[in-house]
Amino acid sequence: MGTDQRVAIIVRFGLNPQHWAERHARGDVVDETPYAYHLAEQWFTVEWSDDRPENQIARWWRMSVRHFLGFDFVHVWRNRRVIRRADAVWTHTEREHLAVALLKTLSPRRYRAVSIAQSVWLWDLWPNVSRVRAAFFHRLVKRHAVEVVLSRVNRDASREAVPGRTVVRVPFGTHFASPNPGAAPAGTPRILVVGNDRHRDWDLLAAVTELVPEAEFDLISLSEDVHARQWPAHVHVRSATQPEVLAAYATSTVVALPLLPNSHASGCTVAIEAISAGIPIVVSDAGGIDEYVTGADADLVPVGDAAAFAAAIRRRLAGPAGAAAGSTAADRGLSERDYVARLALLTQAALSGAAFDPAVEAFQRVADAPRVRSGVTA
Repeated sequence: MGTDQRVAIIVRFGLNPQHWAERHARGDVVDETPYAYHLAEQWFTVEWSDDRPENQIARWWRMSVRHFLGFDFVHVWRNRRVIRRADAVWTHTEREHLAVALLKTLSPRRYRAVSIAQSVWLWDLWPNVSRVRAAFFHRLVKRHAVEVVLSRVNRDASREAVPGRTVVRVPFGTHFASPNPGAAPAGTPRILVVGNDRHRDWDLLAAVTELVPEAEFDLISLSEDVHARQWPAHVHVRSATQPEVLAAYATSTVVALPLLPNSHASGCTVAIEAISAGIPIVVSDAGGIDEYVTGADADLVPVGDAAAFAAAIRRRLAGPAGAAAGSTAADRGLSERDYVARLALLTQAALSGAAFDPAVEAFQRVADAPRVRSGVTA
């Protein structure tokens, strides 16, 4: 329905909402829009970034500028009119929010929208950023009303790197998987492994598959590293659409999340999907993922410890079949509706100059959290 307040949603090049709608119509993706940001329409008038068609030269130029600056300024520049019309800007990663900040730095009178800037990989990369680029980014991130991150580890790293800003850990939310029918699949137990993130520990997984030969491993990934490896015969590597990934939970016994050290709760989407499906999880204790699986049927194991990871899987396989116990993803406020509602709360606070509502950081349904204003719940 929207209001007079206008929000510009700037997503990366390639997430054109028209193209996404075609994918949704074909059944390739579950959400109607990227990250279900269309749910913000109940509070704001929403306008999306668009992808300008590119020939070879235009793409070369955009990618060259992106490489030089460290973010996709050309894509954001092409959408500058959307940003100029907005009262607030949402971005999904630093590749977009740093570009928005540069626009605001170059022309502060023209680009006055408050920015709700989500970072994903920025603080993982920060220790390796050059001094010149770090100083540049340091200035840019101060242009945002609030920075959103998905884990407390990222939040603390951000605050330490560039103090004096509002940085908020907002629990992510995603589409829920269908519940497991309540019993492990007949026959050989199946371990589901899903992910493309750069912080998946494929070396660890390779060692675990050798230690647990009695189970089938269903490995769904687009990672080039995954597809280039030689896996044992009981490991089945494939790609899949989002609906196919969600369907895979119903035929799985355990979900495995092998993670490298990181700051951004790598694997939180898979953890949420597994919790919603009622499947036990074995996960490396990295990046603040523990906040997402607290109270769920999950085993946290030390990072890089293949023996401990394999032992946890085997304990799960030896245990009684049935739905996982513990709090549900819905109870913990890990739906996409909760996620977008949290961003709406932050946006309204930024536009009014008020302190943000503590509901945005709570791992519970936004509608159940204290002090949520009427009409701003999911």
